[in-house]
Amino acid sequence: MIRINLHDYRYELRKLEIQKRVVKCLAIIVAALFLIIVSWLVEQASLDSIRSETRKLESQVAALRNQVKKVNDMEARQNRMDTIIAGIEDLREKQMPASTIVRDLNMVVPEGLWLSSIIQRDEAELQNKNIPVIMFGDPAQKKKMKQRGRKKKTEALPKEFVEVSGYALTEKEVAGYMERLQEFPYYETTFLYKSAQTVIGKQAVYHFIVYCYMPEKEE
Repeated sequence: MIRINLHDYRYELRKLEIQKRVVKCLAIIVAALFLIIVSWLVEQASLDSIRSETRKLESQVAALRNQVKKVNDMEARQNRMDTIIAGIEDLREKQMPASTIVRDLNMVVPEGLWLSSIIQRDEAELQNKNIPVIMFGDPAQKKKMKQRGRKKKTEALPKEFVEVSGYALTEKEVAGYMERLQEFPYYETTFLYKSAQTVIGKQAVYHFIVYCYMPEKEE
């Protein structure tokens, strides 16, 4: 008995072609998913690096915050110099102009030191603060007046003092500032009245007060 296969071979060819196309599509999809996953991992690594750098920068900013505040305070005090100049314009005309005095006091300020006020004082105000008279008195004049006994005393010339106060990071800056003030020829005496350690914004600094004696010129 003879059997004849009537199955259409063209149908099998189409079936194989469809299977090949499905496999290609699946391969493309898998490759696309792989690239997406790799790209996501790279982005996550980049974000982790950025977060780490951001945390480092935030810690550095926090560490420098006190220094920035201190610099801002120094700039604010610097802007007040015009007001300070106006406050000491009542210095006698025979003495140097107040603007020159403030300028000189400000120009010799060393690094790590800043001024907070400049005020004119007289001898009575210094005595009210219980400042020892030996710090600004004239021993020769006192001895001469003592030798005269009950003789008529001549009226002493009024004294002028400039009170300079401020802050410094260490006492070394205060000593250096005192040395520079003593180089000015129009100050007869310069002495440190007070130097005490204090804290500003968790930063230990030294608060100081210096007096500069600038005698009035005789006529």
